Amino acid sequence: MNHSIRNLLVTGATSALARSLIHRAGEESSFRILAVSRSSTEVIAHPGLVEFRRESNIDMANAADITLLSTYIEEFFSERFDVVHFSGDFWRHKPLICTDFLEISSMIFSHYLTLCGVAQAATPSMVKHGGGRLVAFSCNSVGYNYPDMAPFTAAKAAVESFIKCFANEYACYGVSASALALPTMNTEAIVQEKPLGDHANYLQPRDLADFLVSNVLQQPPISTGNIIKVIKHSPSFYGKSFFERNPRKDEHRNIMLRANSGDCLVEQNEVQ
Repeated sequence: MNHSIRNLLVTGATSALARSLIHRAGEESSFRILAVSRSSTEVIAHPGLVEFRRESNIDMANAADITLLSTYIEEFFSERFDVVHFSGDFWRHKPLICTDFLEISSMIFSHYLTLCGVAQAATPSMVKHGGGRLVAFSCNSVGYNYPDMAPFTAAKAAVESFIKCFANEYACYGVSASALALPTMNTEAIVQEKPLGDHANYLQPRDLADFLVSNVLQQPPISTGNIIKVIKHSPSFYGKSFFERNPRKDEHRNIMLRANSGDCLVEQNEVQ
């Protein structure tokens, strides 16, 4: 085995966080990366990457696509490799009764079920090649139990439980697993969603990429099943209420007022 080469499977490769990791890994000049996603949006490979392969139209909540991903993995990796799973649909803060049921189900499918899918696809090859680390992402909302985030937070809690169980199941094969409980990230979508947030103290995608490359992916196999809480201090976080930082939209406040008055029926066109 060539110990100077680091092999990595990146899922959800079109996300801002995944793009940052791919760029950061290229700066090391030692990474081979297989990047996959459901979207066919272009992903730019850093010239410092030893090898880069891009596969799109892979839905890791679909059994046929999981089988196809397994084939790609077998073709690309002949040595130990790690997996960083970025897949997951974006959540916009809103009360549960203001949320379309399809969006609720998408949280479970895109955050949790896809993790099961990539683990099922990658684990046989990880075991075959002597181990590796599966990295997934949770959110600090699991610990804080924020309002207006229940479907998203429940999906992330499922991610944490899965990582702990998976770690115990495959530790004997040298396969380890970690979940990073993230704070608010400084991406364009999140800044637009949280116009009153403490943007200056949101965690930059580059900082997360640095942490993954220099710390998480370097941890020994005995560090497994852990939930790593990632924090960037915000001077105003505890000084402002949740709803000051995340005010409800007018249409959501109106629906909640109607529900409070006894009119709990929500028309579908009100929650789209």
